[in-house]
Amino acid sequence: MSTPRLRHRPQLEEEDASALKLGPEFNNAGCLLISEVKYLLENRDKDAPDTPVYNKTLDYVKTFAKFNTTEAASAVRETLRREPALTQFETAQIANLCPADADEAKSIVPSLVKLDDDRLQALLDEIQTLRKFQS
Repeated sequence: MSTPRLRHRPQLEEEDASALKLGPEFNNAGCLLISEVKYLLENRDKDAPDTPVYNKTLDYVKTFAKFNTTEAASAVRETLRREPALTQFETAQIANLCPADADEAKSIVPSLVKLDDDRLQALLDEIQTLRKFQS
């Protein structure tokens, strides 16, 4: 009879959103803005489920969507896409939370410390302008 071998399990990396370590299932995942989810749910086929989870999700996105039109949400996404240092997660967080200034943005999304305050503030100002003048 042979002796059982101990297998060494690979050390799993601890998840830490502040360092953008979201877990392996999120490594290649795209991130939607709440406003985009709102559009998708509101424009589903007539086969949209009438379940408590679906209805609560729809209520949530209607409450917290920052941009009323798909054009405004697309403009914000394009604005943030011009900054190559931003990940999809950071882009979605900035667009969903709409922080007023660079310090606030860095306090709620710690990984943004990699950006210069002036460059980040310019992006935030542009987003606030888009939000203000959306139709």
